[in-house]
Amino acid sequence: MDIHAYPTEAPTPVDLPEAHRITDRYLTAGDHAARGITYHITEFDTCFVAVAFFDGPPHADPNVPVVVVGGSVCVIDKPTGAVSYWPTYPATMVADQYTAALQDGRLIIEDDWPEEDEQLDSAE
Repeated sequence: MDIHAYPTEAPTPVDLPEAHRITDRYLTAGDHAARGITYHITEFDTCFVAVAFFDGPPHADPNVPVVVVGGSVCVIDKPTGAVSYWPTYPATMVADQYTAALQDGRLIIEDDWPEEDEQLDSAE
């Protein structure tokens, strides 16, 4: 299966501070931030894996974030800054699968991000 990634305006190659800027600009905009969703970024050889977390309810232990399920794991490609979406798997597993996709030539960097209507259609 091909992996579709979407372009960013990031200077490349992407480093950790730039991965945070990409996350802030492309992943936490709008209603994610309002709902208390933040991303934890882990660096790997070929990419950064960003996993979304809720801050948790007020009575919960603040040291134990709650993982957001569905559309909550993204990969930021180091050489290009492109962003792809992944199932809610552990970051190490996602990085391994991403590296395999790169080695197999299955990464497709799109020209633009999909329109909102296209995103809704693909979710149904």
